[in-house]
Amino acid sequence: MAEALMKLLDADMAQIPPVLSKGETDRNRTMKILAHAFLRLWTRLALESGQRLTLSPSQFVLGTYEGQMKWTLNDTVDYKGIAQLGLGGTFKRRHSLIAETYVQKGEERVRLFFALEDEKVKNKPVFVNYLVYDSLLKDFDLNSALSGLKQVIPKWLETITTADDKPLWSTCKEKLECVGI
Repeated sequence: MAEALMKLLDADMAQIPPVLSKGETDRNRTMKILAHAFLRLWTRLALESGQRLTLSPSQFVLGTYEGQMKWTLNDTVDYKGIAQLGLGGTFKRRHSLIAETYVQKGEERVRLFFALEDEKVKNKPVFVNYLVYDSLLKDFDLNSALSGLKQVIPKWLETITTADDKPLWSTCKEKLECVGI
């Protein structure tokens, strides 16, 4: 099942159109590519699991679904103004795949990580972050980001289909670097 899912996901991601507009900033280009990827991932996980995860900003803001895994991005959205994309759900505890841009030592960067609810302190959830991908914004490569994500996706799908947190939590702890709370 995991191998078949990876083939479907590879085919879905191969359909992402290139973002090659004149005057595009690295941030705008990267966030458009990530919006396409998150829309396709959201759709694929829904098709495979029968469950809808929450996408933020919502799929209705980001684009229009045209059927057969084809999405058209919403041209009115200021993608360079989107600091973070999130795709997640709640079973016993909340989880999200997050893509965000940030500045470190004066350089813009992009990263993907899983934010997993670990415990509650004073009745508020504490999330632990596990790094999937991190690079300079100008060096962003979707294939490299997806490569890091592929080691976790089968267990994420298992978590979604069984409503059991353990597969995703265990895999993140074993295979990904914990980068803080």
